[in-house]
Amino acid sequence: MSRFYRTGVLAGVAALLLGVALAQDIVLDPRVFEIGNELRCPTCVAESVGESNASIAREMRQIIQEQLDEGRTRAEILAFFQDRYGDWILLSPPRRGVLLLVWLVPIAALLVAAGGLVLMVRRWRAAADAVVPVAGEDLARVRAALAGTEADAPTSDAPAPAPRP
Repeated sequence: MSRFYRTGVLAGVAALLLGVALAQDIVLDPRVFEIGNELRCPTCVAESVGESNASIAREMRQIIQEQLDEGRTRAEILAFFQDRYGDWILLSPPRRGVLLLVWLVPIAALLVAAGGLVLMVRRWRAAADAVVPVAGEDLARVRAALAGTEADAPTSDAPAPAPRP
């Protein structure tokens, strides 16, 4: 065997081993994406670390994988990123302090809207059930119009109203 041939074989084997090593880095535990879906990507708009292809998101997924390999729990990993980036890194903000308003305001708005709707329906029903007093002369004219004869209706000096189209 020639020296160049052996060098080529060694380079091929090294490339193959490097490819296998890199392929192992690409294959991540499914839990990495589950945890990553709870973290906000620092550079993306409205994307989680699990969904983003940004370099920082890939690095964060790698950190999550390393911490899972070390035996850390989901809560410990989320706390790690929360300590590093603050509460905003969590897609679901914690229910404490000022962030408690993020959870309570929508619930309060729904309750107010439901109460307003109930009040409106009660008022509509009350208006529909209300009795409107009608003069006897007007009632007789309407009954005569419904019966189809105007002869029974009392006459007055006032001109008859024009029919509506």
